[in-house]
Amino acid sequence: MKQTDIYTEALSCLRLILWADHPEFQNWIDWLERDIQDWTQRREVAHHLRAYGGMGSFNDLPSMCGNHDYIFGFLKSVCYTFGHLYNKREGVSPEALMEECVRGMEQEDYYCRKELNQAIAQHLMQGDLQENWDKL
Repeated sequence: MKQTDIYTEALSCLRLILWADHPEFQNWIDWLERDIQDWTQRREVAHHLRAYGGMGSFNDLPSMCGNHDYIFGFLKSVCYTFGHLYNKREGVSPEALMEECVRGMEQEDYYCRKELNQAIAQHLMQGDLQENWDKL
């Protein structure tokens, strides 16, 4: 299993799904690119968190195509939860916190989606979600 930064992987997958399904939302694609840069360069999540809430927010994007929609929602929730907890959990490594967020999402939502949640979480933590999302 390759070592991966789960938060960067999740943001990258969000950006790629959005680009594939709604390239007309270049402003959000660019927003996610900045989120990736903020995290990789400074371990900063504030910009990403500003995307949520209010009219025209990240939560107001239209549905993605097919299973991309569920995966996109899963990743949005994981990234929001991570960003929200990141500055509040002193002494917890970002990697451990992100894994906790992914594991939390893996267990949530509809029970009938539990296997899908587990598959998304597994691929995300392995760093190969992008290669496998159309197989889920």
